[in-house]
Amino acid sequence: MAKVTIKEIANMLGVSTATVSRVLNNSGGYSEETKKRVLEVLKKHNYQTNVAAKSLRTKKTNSVGIVLPDLTNEYFAKIAVAIERVLMKKGFSINIYNMSEDANKEQLILQDLQSRGVDGLIYVSGYRELVKKVRALHIPVVCINQLEKMDLVVPVIESNHQEGGYLAAKALLERGAKKIVMLRDERDILPVNKREEGFVQALNEYGYEKDRTLIQSIPFDVTLAKEVIIDLIKNKVSFDGVFASSDTLAIGALKALQLNGKSIPDDVQVVGFDNVTFSQYSSPALTTIHQATDQLGEQASELLLKLMNKQKLDYDEQLVVPVHLVERETTR
Repeated sequence: MAKVTIKEIANMLGVSTATVSRVLNNSGGYSEETKKRVLEVLKKHNYQTNVAAKSLRTKKTNSVGIVLPDLTNEYFAKIAVAIERVLMKKGFSINIYNMSEDANKEQLILQDLQSRGVDGLIYVSGYRELVKKVRALHIPVVCINQLEKMDLVVPVIESNHQEGGYLAAKALLERGAKKIVMLRDERDILPVNKREEGFVQALNEYGYEKDRTLIQSIPFDVTLAKEVIIDLIKNKVSFDGVFASSDTLAIGALKALQLNGKSIPDDVQVVGFDNVTFSQYSSPALTTIHQATDQLGEQASELLLKLMNKQKLDYDEQLVVPVHLVERETTR
């Protein structure tokens, strides 16, 4: 079938090319009846917008970048899917950049963002240096769960990490735990630091002091989490609860406890953080803190759409998305 033009569509319907263009861009100025007629003819003739020509005309590419720290991590992948779901409905194509936890890829990503001429960027769990450089290119940016405090006027959406740490510790304390190990990512990053703050807040409310010997800072690795718990048991360190700052570390703790004949949750209770899919299929199923990945991705997308349309944002500080405890089999 030969390609049909906007002018030919307009002639078929007896309307102006401007009317057809407004319907294509959903910009209003026509009746619902006219919109219906135009869309029916467009569909009948399988009309496709020439993206390259349109971008030259509008100076917009209708493309958005998403920068992720690790695409293989389910938590980040779920956020990307939520972003894609919102923005593709609005006619945007998505370019996903996987940092692979490698800061050296930053310059390559910046070059690609420039060459593609993206209209906006959503940066997930990253650092402020890249944000500064992207803003210098006059590209609108929205951040999700940044790893360090933004000293810029940049919209940030984050989970309530402190509340999550508090809820995890409270769940263990309410169920009888008295000596709780915290397994945390060793990096000095905001989300994990806030989870620890919430954890300590709950301890203090229940009359316990922070015990530094029970707070274990380790690389983000399931095997190392297992080895740390094994070492604590070998060294006869007494504990009856474990709070891990991620489900990955929690799974390592579960394995260590099982290898050492500990009954879960009778001897030791365990709570993770993130509520990734495998947490419900571990044995026993892991009690954890749920992060609303859909809400994080959707809210970030809506904010970016406003920024790209030069709309004023109606808030003065970062948005915080609630978390909640998901009770399963590793707590009593």
